Amino acid sequence: MNYVIRRPLTGELDLKNSPVRQFFEARFSPGLRQVQIRYRAGAGPMLVPGVPPAEANAGTIGTAADWLMRFLVHPTPSLDLAAAGAGLCKMLRTLKALAEKLGYSGIGTERFTGPVSGSVIEPEVLHRSCWALALLSEVYRGGPMIAQIGPIGRLPNLSAEALLAAAPQAGLDQLAALRKVMESALLPSLDLRSGLWASGPTLAGSALMAGDCDLIAGGLLLELKVSAKPVSLPAVELWQLLGYALMDFIDDFGVTEVGRFAGRYGYLTQWGLDELLHDLAGHPVSLTDLRAEFRELLEACQPA
Repeated sequence: MNYVIRRPLTGELDLKNSPVRQFFEARFSPGLRQVQIRYRAGAGPMLVPGVPPAEANAGTIGTAADWLMRFLVHPTPSLDLAAAGAGLCKMLRTLKALAEKLGYSGIGTERFTGPVSGSVIEPEVLHRSCWALALLSEVYRGGPMIAQIGPIGRLPNLSAEALLAAAPQAGLDQLAALRKVMESALLPSLDLRSGLWASGPTLAGSALMAGDCDLIAGGLLLELKVSAKPVSLPAVELWQLLGYALMDFIDDFGVTEVGRFAGRYGYLTQWGLDELLHDLAGHPVSLTDLRAEFRELLEACQPA
């Protein structure tokens, strides 16, 4: 195979000519429409409307909300993703100072036995910190040029205080509203799940294709979405969930369910993994076999 994977899972799924996308299209299209119809039927009204792009960037809101969820389920989640971005824009000292403000004494935690109590940092400080971490994460995902032309490039200096001050008020208001929804519609359900938890976990398949799911909680692999569009279940987002589950090649996290939380709607949907694979494929399939096939595909798309 001449194709070389150069993007994370989400990027590969966006490309119609990517073997990764074709893998999911070929196997999980037969029952897709029915799964999407059932999903839309369960949604309620929007609880947190979006804001104009001029007031707060939608992508940054989404990434900051992901960081906020991590802090709501653990007081010191791993900052590796933000550190990767900080390294590209020479802000590792800034990140260290920010981490100290958040109560870190070490490198943070990716895996833990949950549930546990989340951060008790004052809300506005936490929300500003999540926005700051989102900006650093965007540098990692988009490259150093993002640091030059984006909000970080407009900072008066590279101090933690300047980075915290970069959060627009509209963005902070969005995070405060999304937090209320998470605390009422998501966390009570997650608190019923005991066992191995991980925020932004590194999967076995991440060595072959970048990809970090939002949260694993006692066998549930969960993605947070905060799109301000009418509630829907795009194929690529559903395949993203399955992709992360398949990238756990050695069943390291014991995933038995996958879920999606539409934060603006307070809409939590959970599927049994085996059942969802069956429904999408239109016939029984083996998770073990699918993982082996997906691993073989990713290995075949590595640089020579």
